[in-house]
Order: sequence, then C-alpha cells, then structure tokens
Amino acid sequence: MAYYWPQYGIAIEVDDDPHLLPFDEEAFPDTTVYHVTTDVICDPESFSALTHRIAHIHDIELPPDFDELVYSRRLMLHMLFGANPSTFARIYTAKDAA
Repeated sequence: MAYYWPQYGIAIEVDDDPHLLPFDEEAFPDTTVYHVTTDVICDPESFSALTHRIAHIHDIELPPDFDELVYSRRLMLHMLFGANPSTFARIYTAKDAA
C-alpha cells in the first residue's frame, strides 16, 4: 500500500517501489495522491522539499526542528502526518523481508 494519511486526505505513492501496492484512487476519490520515486524518498533534500510542498499545499504546520530531522524519513513522516512510528516499522520490516 502507498503511504496514506486519511485525516489529511493525502497519499504518497512510490511509483518505482515493487513492494508497495498502488493507492486505490477510485476507492478514495477525495484523496490527493503524490506520485514520487524512490530517489525522492531516499534523498533527504528531495524528500524535505516534497514534505514542505505537501505541508504548504495542505496547510500542515511542520515542527520548527523539522529540517534537522531530515535524516530519517520515518521520523519525518511521523512528524509531518502525526502517524504512529510503529506503522512505518511494520511497513519497512515487511518490505525488507520480501
């Protein structure tokens, strides 16, 4: 599954990651889906730019120390969208095991 935050109506689909299923845009028509590549997700500067753009578009306030935390995409996703970090641990564990 793509990364999905229903409380914001946002999904991030990593188009070139074979371990993530595509987001079902037909089932959730009110969701804004951002299509990115693993290069964007894995590059701290690119990922920071993406998250800043998403936060700006959706009026999400990032924490003041957000840019200092760019080294960890799991932590950035948690801080940006308020998700439970263990969710990402399960996603990455399942992905790495495949």
